[in-house]
Parts: sequence; C-alpha cells; structure tokens
Amino acid sequence: MSNKKEAKGILPGSGFMKNHRGQGMSTSTIILLILGIVILVVLILGFTLGWNKLAPWISSNNVDTISTSCTAACSTSSSYDFCLSKKDLKADDVTLKDVTCNYISKNQTGYGIAKCTAVPCENILIVSAASAEELQTKCTESTKTVQALIGNTLETYECPSA
Repeated sequence: MSNKKEAKGILPGSGFMKNHRGQGMSTSTIILLILGIVILVVLILGFTLGWNKLAPWISSNNVDTISTSCTAACSTSSSYDFCLSKKDLKADDVTLKDVTCNYISKNQTGYGIAKCTAVPCENILIVSAASAEELQTKCTESTKTVQALIGNTLETYECPSA
C-alpha cells in the first residue's frame, strides 16, 4: 500500500469508498418494506371501516347464513329472532334490507326458508303498502306490528296499544 488513504479503503481521485458497509438498504428490502406498509394500511382500513365498505365484492351472497340463522331461531323457539330480528338479505339478484325470518318464510319463498310452526308470530301483520305512512292505517286490535316491503326495505310500524 503506497499511502495512508489506500490503507483506509479510499481510492484516490474516485470519490468512492472501497468499503461498502455504509451503502444502505437493497432494492428488495425497500420493495418488501413498501409492500408491508400497504398491507398494514389495508388491514387497518378493513377493520376500522368494515370489510363490506372496503371490498363489497368479497361477500355477495348471504342467503345460506340467514337460512341457518332462521332455522336455529325456529328450532330454539326464539320468537324475537324469528319474528323481529332484522337482517339484510343479499342474493345474486337483489338485496333486501331489514327483513325478518318471518317475512322471508311467508313472502320470499324462493330463498328456501321454511315457515316455523313453533314460532307463530301472531302479533305481526304483513301487508302490501305503497308507503310507510300507509302502514299506520293497517293496524287492528290483535296486531301489534305491521310490516310491508316498500322498495327493497321491509318497513315496520309498531301499532299504538289501545
């Protein structure tokens, strides 16, 4: 070695160091770091906003889930779950909002949800109505709740007690 600069790993006149310890991160490390950050952001958005809002194409059909839920409500004689618990039914061709197992079993028979004899839902009257205001006129003495599918939403009106 001719001089002290060559001994330290610095080549004269080149401006570059012969020793590569301070070079930094490689390209693959940077790519993996960016990919990890993107995945982290997607997970945070998915859990805070909800996966249906972030990626609505993930679950497009929940008929089997609702059918299982309705069957369980019937077999356990749970009148609230079968008659009043609202669900959003998403089929391939339509989305029905706020429907109940009782309504689906009586008026939307194409989804395979059977009527439940164990839970009669006797205080609920299902009618056809053009508007939510029209439901108020359908109350009878034996009816506590009137329901009608208006558009794609099952509207419910609680009748005043006499």
